[in-house]
Amino acid sequence: SNGQVSYFEHFGNNISSLLEGCHVVFNNSRVLDARLAVDLGDGNEVELMLLDLGNVDPALPCSDHRIQAMIRSDKVKVGDVYSEPVSGAKVEVMDMRGIWEEEEESGGNGSDCVVRIHSNDVISDFLSVNGSVPIPPYLHREAVESDKERYNNVYAKDGGSVAAPTAGLHFTDESLEELGESNISSLTLHVGAGTFMPVRSEDAREHAMHAEHFYVNVGELRSIVKAMEAGKPIAVVGTTSTRTLESLYWLGVKRLRGISGSDDTKQLELGQFEWRGLSVADPSITAVTSFKALIDGMSDDEILIGQTSLMITPNSYNFKVIDHLVTNFHAPDSTLMLLVSAFLGKQNDVTTIYEEAQDRGYRFLSFGDACLFSRPGVQLPSERK
Repeated sequence: SNGQVSYFEHFGNNISSLLEGCHVVFNNSRVLDARLAVDLGDGNEVELMLLDLGNVDPALPCSDHRIQAMIRSDKVKVGDVYSEPVSGAKVEVMDMRGIWEEEEESGGNGSDCVVRIHSNDVISDFLSVNGSVPIPPYLHREAVESDKERYNNVYAKDGGSVAAPTAGLHFTDESLEELGESNISSLTLHVGAGTFMPVRSEDAREHAMHAEHFYVNVGELRSIVKAMEAGKPIAVVGTTSTRTLESLYWLGVKRLRGISGSDDTKQLELGQFEWRGLSVADPSITAVTSFKALIDGMSDDEILIGQTSLMITPNSYNFKVIDHLVTNFHAPDSTLMLLVSAFLGKQNDVTTIYEEAQDRGYRFLSFGDACLFSRPGVQLPSERK
C-alpha cells in the first residue's frame, strides 16, 4: 500500500496470516476438457480448442449449442464438416470469425470459428471422454490425467472455463480452513481463451476486449456487502474475480440510473469502456449502495447472470470494490498485466516489481508463483497490528 515490497518463500505458510481480517472472494469456475482434435478429411488431425463455454449449459446435448472454437488450420471455411477421431462425432463449421493469432511456440495461428458438435451426449460428458485438459501450450507436453485436478482449484465447482483462474491454485484445503468459511465468498466467471490474447495495438484502449460470462449467487454477494458494512477490506483471488466484482459495481450503477435492460438479472451486460460514461453521473456511489441496488428484492438463492467486456487500463480506471489482490505474475503484453498495473497505480512500478521477483527466482505465468498487492493507500489489517 505504501510502495514497499516484501518477499516470502512459501505461499501456504503466510497467506492466511497476511489476509487475516479480510473478506476473501474466489472464482469457483471449473475447467472443462476443452481441447479436442479433428480429422480434416485427408488423414491429418489438428487441434480444435473450444474458446468460450461461458454461456453453454454443460448439461445439454452438444448438438444444442453453437460454440466458439479455434481449429489449427488456415483452410477452414463455413460448411466444412470434420470428424472428432475418438467418438467419430461430426463437427460442423457454422460461421467464421477470422484468424486466431498465436505465437509459433504455442502452435501458430488457426481459424477462429463457430462450430456445432453433432452428438447427443451432454457437453460435459462428451468433453470428459473425448477431450483433454487445456493446459497452457508453453508447457510443451500433452495433458495427463492428473492435470484434471492440478489445473483446477481445490474449491472449483461449476464447469465452464477453458483456462483456469490460476491464482487460486496456490490455495489448499488447509489454507481455506485457516481463512475461515465466514470470511470467504465465491462467484463464478467462466474463463475464455480470449483472456490470454496479447494486446497488439500500440494504444491498449484499441484492443478489442473479450466478453466472459458470470454467475453470482445473491447470497454470496450479500455476504460481501455485509463484510464491507462491517469495515472488512475485500481481498480477491485472481483477476477474474476482480473483473467480476468491478463489473457488478457498474451494473448496480446502471440499475440506479434506470438504464434500459439493467433490471434483467438474467441478462446483465457491461461493455468494454461503458464504465466511463457511468462514472461521470455520480462518482460518489459506493460499492455497498451499488450492490444493494443490484440485488434489491431478490432472494439469497437467486443467481445474477450476465457477461462483461470490462477492460481495466492504467492511468484511467479507479477501483470501486477491490482492496487487495492475490494474483500470479502475468505476461507483459496481456490485459491481465494492464489490470495489475492499474491496481498498483503510479506510485508502484509493476515492471520493477517483476524484475526483482525474477532476479529472486520467482516463477511466472499459470503454474508460477503469486503476488499479494494492496491498493495504494490501503493497508492489510495484518499490517496494522
